[in-house]
Amino acid sequence: MDLRLTRRGLLAAVLATATLSACDSPPGATSTPTPSFNPPGDAPVAVWELTGGLSAAGIAALRPPRLAIYGDGDAIADATYRSRLDPDQLRALTVALADDLRSTGAQKKPAVTPTIVDAPVTKVSVWSPSGPLTFTAEGLDEVKADHLYADVLYVARDRLAAVHKTVSATAQPYLATRVRVVAVPVLDGTAGSPGIGPIAADPSASALMTAWPADVSLPTTDREGLRKADLDGDAARVAVRMLTRDLDQRGAWPAYRMPDGAVVRASWRYLLPSE
Repeated sequence: MDLRLTRRGLLAAVLATATLSACDSPPGATSTPTPSFNPPGDAPVAVWELTGGLSAAGIAALRPPRLAIYGDGDAIADATYRSRLDPDQLRALTVALADDLRSTGAQKKPAVTPTIVDAPVTKVSVWSPSGPLTFTAEGLDEVKADHLYADVLYVARDRLAAVHKTVSATAQPYLATRVRVVAVPVLDGTAGSPGIGPIAADPSASALMTAWPADVSLPTTDREGLRKADLDGDAARVAVRMLTRDLDQRGAWPAYRMPDGAVVRASWRYLLPSE
């Protein structure tokens, strides 16, 4: 065997391979690697929230995100129901949302500032390999007919709303080891602090008042008179067992008399993994 010819043939094959590889990209162009899809497992990759608006202070303090989706596919609606997206669904949703929020339309500010009093603020956040993306829009639904916001913002919101609907329809309860307890002051059957009014109840309901459970940790009072505490472990389990939950988030909070004689209305919810 002529080894020289063999080496010569091998060299030619290597050169030919190199030439073909070089033709994959245009001359002078540098290929950019596609970022890997490796979402964080302990932080949401997509969140849909409503903040502000005409809500009592206590309800606002207890209000969870409408939808939170995590890197393992866990999807939690209203801190009440949960389901799971498979890897393909998770990737498709996250990529689509990132494309929505990167679009030119999403970057444009409304020509006219919404003037609807007490309209809630919609906030959508999404993780992407290149960094988080977010938009906030005051009165997004209320001004839809006026076309103040780009259509792509509604597309992004609707993507998450569709997941929210599916998760809620499965009716799989979301449970956690940590809870948030919120209590608001009540005076003569009505709320005692500005902005807490919607939780006020008929004074005749005072007969239904019960003593604050001695085993439940007493939330401290902030400067507005609102009591809020995040509990874990045994303290959380006792609160879940002893206090009534406003599952529908309509402000139907029972009344309790505190050890010092003050009356509060209280409720609780489970905390999300990222809260």
